[in-house]
Amino acid sequence: MIKEKLLENIVCPRCHHHLTSSSINEKYKLICPICKEVYLIAHNRIYMIKNQRKGFDEFSRDNIISKLKMFFKRYPKIFNLVYYFFGASFVGKSAKTVLKKIGYDKLVINLGSSIKVIRKDVINIDFYPFENVDVVADICRLPFRDNSVDMVINEFVIEHTKHPDEIVSEIYRVLRPNGLIYIAAPFVASFHSSPNDYYRWSKEGLKELLKDFKEEEIRIRCGPTSALLSVTNEWLAILFSFGSKKLQQILLVFFMIITSPLKIIDYLIYRLPNAENIAYGFYYIGRKKE
Repeated sequence: MIKEKLLENIVCPRCHHHLTSSSINEKYKLICPICKEVYLIAHNRIYMIKNQRKGFDEFSRDNIISKLKMFFKRYPKIFNLVYYFFGASFVGKSAKTVLKKIGYDKLVINLGSSIKVIRKDVINIDFYPFENVDVVADICRLPFRDNSVDMVINEFVIEHTKHPDEIVSEIYRVLRPNGLIYIAAPFVASFHSSPNDYYRWSKEGLKELLKDFKEEEIRIRCGPTSALLSVTNEWLAILFSFGSKKLQQILLVFFMIITSPLKIIDYLIYRLPNAENIAYGFYYIGRKKE
């Protein structure tokens, strides 16, 4: 079932005009009366761009780790366990915690949500039709009215886009005045494609990227031990793979598993002075200026 708040606020991502139901098939099509674009509704989600499944699957077949991610994403509960046990340490404030400030009557969107469900009323947006995604769309061209969204969440996604400044601009456009933004981004982290990887931000760099917002809080989201393991595991995999890309990826998974218990150290040191100098990543909380 399409979420009611979504249909009330969605617009054409090209011209930002309100969409109308198709006179031929009201249940399965939305049409822009200005640019005549047609958007399909299928499997309880709206497709604002063409289905990206083929391109993503082709990439996954060439990358063992990406293939494993795609396999486990078919089983969200298992994937979430794997992600939290073997991924980076999430020591800082989460989007879920910040979301407690926002009522269920508000419009909240999660950009690049993948399979994650932070709260049932949150609108999940991704360029790939994962389970739990409500809108398949380009997050550089959001299908929402100006000043219509109460909170935007973007967790470790912005580094995978070619134009992060465009995403920030779109977030600013759709947020209501004084609307809330939560962004998490990596700093010291090895290359991780999903399906590609472009950028990193220091604490000051993230502030600069989001300078048009009113900053409320910016702190470590994933600690320095995670950063150390991210680089060390990659280094060990390269060293012992002897130039074999396939073996390197297998070894990387192996080292990630055996070193993952060390991440608990982050809970002891992430608040120490200068831990942010080598943190894996930061979270930023801010508001659109009134």
